[in-house]
Order: sequence, then C-alpha cells, then structure tokens
Amino acid sequence: MKRFQKLSRNVQLAVIGGGLGALLLLPVMAFAVDEIRANGEVARNVQAAGVDLGGLGQDDALGALRAYEAELASTPLDIRIGSMSFPVLPSELNLDIDEEAVVDEAMAQRRERGFFGRFGDWFGSFGDMRELPVPVTIDAEVLDERIDVWEQEAINNPAHEGGVLIRNGVAEPDYPRAGEGVDHPTAQQATLAAVQNLSRRPLTLLTRQLQPTLTDDDIDGAVARANRIIDSAITLRAIDPEVEIEFPAPTLAAALIVDVHADGPTPGIDFSFNRGPINRVLAPLRTTIEQPARDAAFEIDEEDVVTLVPSRAETLLDVDLVVDRLFDVADRSGATGSFPFAEGVEAEFTTEMAEAMGEITKVSEATTEHSCCEARVTNIQTMADAVDGALVWPGEEFSLNAHVGQRTRTKGYVPAPMILRGEIVDDVGGGVSQFATTIYNAAFFGCYEDVTHTPHSLYFSRYPEGREATVSWGGPELVFKNDTEALLIIKTAYTSRSITVKMFGNTGGRTCTAGLGDRYRYTDPPIEYVGDPAVPPGTEVEDTAGTRGWTIDIFRYFEYTDGTNETQVWSHRYKPRPNKINVNPCDLEDAPTPCTVLIPDVVGRNRGKGISIIEEWSFIASVEEVEVTDEAEHNKVIAQSPAPGLPHDFGATVVIQVGVFVEPEDGEAPPDTP
Repeated sequence: MKRFQKLSRNVQLAVIGGGLGALLLLPVMAFAVDEIRANGEVARNVQAAGVDLGGLGQDDALGALRAYEAELASTPLDIRIGSMSFPVLPSELNLDIDEEAVVDEAMAQRRERGFFGRFGDWFGSFGDMRELPVPVTIDAEVLDERIDVWEQEAINNPAHEGGVLIRNGVAEPDYPRAGEGVDHPTAQQATLAAVQNLSRRPLTLLTRQLQPTLTDDDIDGAVARANRIIDSAITLRAIDPEVEIEFPAPTLAAALIVDVHADGPTPGIDFSFNRGPINRVLAPLRTTIEQPARDAAFEIDEEDVVTLVPSRAETLLDVDLVVDRLFDVADRSGATGSFPFAEGVEAEFTTEMAEAMGEITKVSEATTEHSCCEARVTNIQTMADAVDGALVWPGEEFSLNAHVGQRTRTKGYVPAPMILRGEIVDDVGGGVSQFATTIYNAAFFGCYEDVTHTPHSLYFSRYPEGREATVSWGGPELVFKNDTEALLIIKTAYTSRSITVKMFGNTGGRTCTAGLGDRYRYTDPPIEYVGDPAVPPGTEVEDTAGTRGWTIDIFRYFEYTDGTNETQVWSHRYKPRPNKINVNPCDLEDAPTPCTVLIPDVVGRNRGKGISIIEEWSFIASVEEVEVTDEAEHNKVIAQSPAPGLPHDFGATVVIQVGVFVEPEDGEAPPDTP
C-alpha cells in the first residue's frame, strides 16, 4: 500500500513537471517561428521620426522614409522678417535625409548576439517602442542667399557688406554700411529645426543692429584686383593641336563673378569667371579644339635621320578647365597662357610604346638599276609609291601582293613584258619583279625573316644572281616577317634609271652579309623551233642563241652582338634559255594537214628567179606566156595566181604569167603613143 502511494505521488509530480516544461517551451517555439518569419525585416515596434518601420523589409522601409522625406520637403514653411512673410518649400533649400543609413540602423535593432540575447530582445519587443533619430539637412548656402534677398525687401536700412560693381567693363566700389540684419547662424539653426516638424508654424527670424565686417579699404583693394583681371584681352594658345583663341576684355568683364563672404575666419571678396560668356567664345571653335587621338610616328628626312613624333591623346573641350586657366592668367595680370585640353581616349601607339622599341635607324638599303623610260619603269615606280611608308609591326608579316593589291590600269599600271609560264609576254603590271627583287634584298640585308620568295626561272643579269624575287598576282608571292621587337618602316625612292628601298627599324644590333657559291649542275640549252610564216619551208633561221642553265647556292650570314653567328642557305636552279630557230609553220611537228603557206610575191622578177622563188616556198610553178609590146616586160613575171600574200596549200601550183615581147607591125603605133 505504501509503495502504491509513493508511486502515485511520483506520477503526479511528473505530470506537474511536464506541464510546466510545456509552458516554458511554448514561448521559445513562438520566438523561433517569429524569428524565421521576420528574417530580413525590421524588428517589431521600431520607429524613425514617428514612421513605423517594424515588420518592413529593406525596400519597403526605404520607401516609407522617402515618403516621409517627400512630405517634409513639400510642406511650405512661412518665414517672417519684420512685417513681411516669405513662404518657402524645404525642397528649395535642398532638404535631404540619408534613408539608407536610417534603414541600416533599423535593421540592426533587436539583433543581439546569442540565443538568450535575441530571445530577450524579442520578448521585450512586445512592450517597448524604439524610436530612431532621423538626421535632416538643408543647404546652408542656399538659405543664406535667400535671407540676403529677404533682408533687402523686409528691412528699410539693411546692413551691407559692400562689394564690387561692374559697369561698362570697369570695376567700381560698392562700400559697406552698418544697418539692421538677421543673425545668419541663429537663423540657420531655427530653420533646420522648423523643417523637421510637419506642424508648420510660422518662423520669425529676429533682426539686430549689424556692423559690416569688410572695410572701405577691403573694397578698394578688391576693385583694384578686379580691374587688373578684366582690363585687357587674354590669348590662350596650344601647339598640338594648334589653337590660338583671344578672349576680349569685354568678355572677361561680362564673365567676372564677385563673391562677398563676410562670415568665417577669412572674410573678404573672391573673384571667378562665369562659364557662359567664355563658352560663347569657345563654342564655334569646338571642331578645331577637339581632335582625335594621334599615334606616335617616326619622321624620316632626306638624310635618313629618324625623329620620333610623340603621340597625343584625343583632345576634348572642357569649358570649366578653360575658365579656370583663363582666370589664373588674368589674376596674375598675364596676357597669354597655355590652352588646356581635356584628354579623351589614349592613342593606340603611344610615345612610351615607341620609346620602348629602342632607337629606330636605317638598318638596310638596296638599289637596282634599269633602262630609262620603258613601260616597265612606270609599273616599278607605281608599286614603289604604293609601298612607300609601309609599317610592319613586330611579329607581323609583310606580303607584297597583299599590300599592293592587283595591278590594274586604274591604279596606274600599264602593259609591259613579264615571264608567264616560261615565256616573256606583255601584261598589265609587267616588270614589277624588279621592285620585288629590290625590296627582297633590303629585307635580306636587314636580317628580317624570309617567309617565302621565288627567284626568276630565267637568269637576268640586272639582278643579283640567286638573291632575287619575282611576284605576280595570284602567285608567286614575296613575304617576309618582322621578327624584331621594333617597328619596321619601309621607304622607297627612284630615279629614271634606278629603284631604291630602305628599311628602318631596330634589329638589336644584328647584321647580315651575303655569300654566293659556284655554279653547278649545268644543263645545255634545248632547241626550240618557232613558226615564222616569213621563213620558206625547209629553211632554218637562228633567232637567238641559247644559254645553259645551272644551280647556285646563296648564303646569308648573321652576326649578333654577343659574337655568335648563324648561316642560312638557299639553292636555286635557273632554267636554260633555248636556242630559238625560226621555221615555216608547215615544218613544225604539230603543223596542220593540209598546211597552208603564204604565196611569195614574184611579180616583176624574171622567169627563172620567179620560178626559183615559187619552188623555194614548196609550190609548183606553172608558167603561162603572155605577149607584151613593152620590151621591158619581156621574160618578166607580170602576174601570178593566186595573188601574193594569200595562204595556199603546201605543194600546190602557183601560176605565173611571163611576158613575151612581140615587135609591133609597120605603121602601127606602139602602145601608149599619142
């Protein structure tokens, strides 16, 4: 029985303890749920200047404060001085609230560290209200200016600090005087307090007797300074770009701003220029002042001396910069000064980049000669003009074809001889391989990397043996690479009998020389039969004597500043020039069947010679005798059929008529005798 009673009491205590635990657990659970739900919101019962921010997210809290600021700024305030009233909107005084700072402070409320701290803040939020201050500001300078104006209207004898007046381009004194006025510092504080209260009661600004801070001597000194500033024209100049602008004295006088400041540790009168009158002078000149960025460049004179022309950033017109510079010059009684530019985008190739390449000098030169006044010379010089001044940047390749483009008549090229599939023919732009050879040699001795070049298939004595190049639109190509860290500049020059290419850069001091091996692997010239209708069939006439072909090795020797050396070797094979023999087209292997031969002209020759010539041209001579009364025509060919110069089948018959003299009968007058 006693065990049962003891067990019963234990059960009762457990039930009571469980109930108390549940009661204690309920607030904790409510706190946890509330904290999760209110994450990112202002805590309960938090206000700022009477604006309830509790439970609002950051954006909504900002919106609520901005609405409060708008209401403060738009509710008129009635300011009274003496018997006059001056309504003003706080927005006109640039009223401002830092809403972001206030919201940040509100979000931090009731956010203690640790569970118990946060729980205690949460528990207390049901009973107490936290009010946050809202700092409001107004523009003191704007309010001072308004008070100055109101004083002049409301006070019969306002205090005056004096100043400087500009009349007809001359500064005159406006001396200070004592009088009644508003105490500005006190007025500032009172107005700031008034604009923070939405119950807009009239604000009376009290006046008192004021003594000016400035003296007549202060005014006289300011007048003298003002006249020095505006008494004469000022010219601002710049060299790059070239600008020279004069600002007349009347413009300076119209632009002068007088700023009287009697408050503060250093009362006095300051001057500055208004941008309006200055801008009216500058506006028409904007296109002259504003220039695009210019890259650094290198100028090369006739003596091959290279001069670096500095880069320049884009120049822009900044009126305020000009106003400040103009005032600086005027205030020191100057007549001229430098024109200030606002800098825009930087040049792509700056002076610093150019200087980092080291000194640019002439690194190589090549010249080849030619006869005067040929059509090919026109093409050589036209290509030289197209290449003159070309820039090859470090790591870039220079392709002659790509740079010049296709040679056309519209570009100034004319027909001239060129090699086409081993034959010399006329083509527009012919002969430019001499320029290709010249620029190739300049690149060769400049030690620039040879990417691709093709010597002529036939040898021309006007070019350095093996060290030459030919180009044609569509190939072959001439390409070399600027394998240095400096810019390569190509310059060209020519006379009526020569073409020159010069290269300017910085190769790091390396130099190149050339070497040439002995000719080897000779090949004899082939015989080439050329059809010539002027040559009788079966006859061979030598046109040109051929030359042998051969192979040659070309060497380029590099020498570096550290004493090391390098050798490059190219081999090239020149084709032989054939022995050209002219034959009649019918003697060629590919002669058509039947083949035609032009009939020779034998009219006027005697019988035997005419027959011989006809047979020499492989025709059969058929003779017809014709009586003639002119003894001079006796035994002479007086006609032939077919006519001379016409094509006739090889081996066919040509009829010639030979005159036979018949003496006239007695009494018969000879022909053509009157």
